[in-house]
Amino acid sequence: MRKFFAGLVALSFIYTGCKKEETLTVKQGKVEEFTVNVPSSWLISNPKALVYLPPDYDPNKKYPVVYMLHGFGGDYRTYVYYNGINEVLDYLISTGQIDPVIVVMPDGRNPVGGSFYTDSKLYEPGMGPTFPFMRYESYIIDSLMSQVEGAYPIDTARRAIMGLSMGSYGSAKLWLKHPEKFVAVALHSGPLAFDSLINADVIDSMLNEFPDRRLPLWIKDYLGIERVWTTLGNGLSFAFTPRMVDYQDPTDWRVIENCFYSGGLNADSGDVLLDTLTFSGVKKCLGVRFPIVYADSASNSYIPSCLTGAFPDNTTYRMLSEDYCTWKIYHDPQTLINSALTTDANAFKSTKVYIDVGVKDELTLLSHNRGFKQTLLDKGFPRENLVYVEFDGKLGYPSEDFPGRHSNWIRFRMKKSLIFINRVFRGENVNAGDYYPARGEKDYE
Repeated sequence: MRKFFAGLVALSFIYTGCKKEETLTVKQGKVEEFTVNVPSSWLISNPKALVYLPPDYDPNKKYPVVYMLHGFGGDYRTYVYYNGINEVLDYLISTGQIDPVIVVMPDGRNPVGGSFYTDSKLYEPGMGPTFPFMRYESYIIDSLMSQVEGAYPIDTARRAIMGLSMGSYGSAKLWLKHPEKFVAVALHSGPLAFDSLINADVIDSMLNEFPDRRLPLWIKDYLGIERVWTTLGNGLSFAFTPRMVDYQDPTDWRVIENCFYSGGLNADSGDVLLDTLTFSGVKKCLGVRFPIVYADSASNSYIPSCLTGAFPDNTTYRMLSEDYCTWKIYHDPQTLINSALTTDANAFKSTKVYIDVGVKDELTLLSHNRGFKQTLLDKGFPRENLVYVEFDGKLGYPSEDFPGRHSNWIRFRMKKSLIFINRVFRGENVNAGDYYPARGEKDYE
């Protein structure tokens, strides 16, 4: 009898284990590569995307779509092959936490590491943007979206956009310039308020990467992980204020002299050289203009015309040039809120928005996200349509050992934002508010 009961208990454990394994079965979706047809004149480095198709994908059924934009230094494969976002999606769909969805991950990388999903124009000081250069906004909005939505069974009334870092910036910018296209937006650790870029600490961090506190004239050999601030600044400048001038004497090999000292680039006004190129047999100098000038003291300060109102004590005007206004007017998400209100105020105010940022973000983006969120509300964006999260650590872990930094916990964070987006697709209440989950308070879940 004792052996009988022992056997019964063993069978019970085996049955329970099998049952548990069955409930945790995760079906796998499919990831395939998609090539986007774009005009060669747009200068898109790699017009490709990965498309995630959910488990049990049915081409005769309509699916919602999420456009997921990667960060600076990544490419269209980053979310799958580095972050494993396809596994997160498989799990969320298989466990019923979100409905089946198609996710599109386009390439936003350019020759300097990231396009910021921007239609760049060549820039001339005193004239502003002139001729089209690289057209990454058009590539996403006009080519990628229409071609993907023509190739897959997508319900365009349920379209969202999201991203991390540069991808967060691109998501905010594309939403604000095309508010009628998206019903939900998720922004993770993005540079969303450019007035935070004039913080003296940010400018000093960049210049302190060089012994003489000056950017090198020929910058391409000084970019990389060892000089994070300069590399990011160069990426932003390449997107917003790229320059191209004639190489003065094609028979002279001295590049610096032919690009800078013959009426071309201006070393005292933040110009740097990236490379020399030949177009239609004409040699050109390709560079960018950082929105700074070199001044020896605060007495030489200049306040750009687009800066008004009160700014924090650690704000510096001394290093800023009027070129900063090109960044702010044409490319700053905080400023582009006004464009959304002008373009389609009803669509803008009906969008549901999820924002998160680490309280110890090493790129100083906490202030960006706080400023962007507050400007949204000040401009009349409905409080009930916004979820704003500042995180430090992860639930169940101490913040001092697992600090809320720029790109950590990304799978955990995107799980939350994907559930948020799914609630928008379902027409459910997103339970908006300010949330601090690492401090013991519940998130919207």
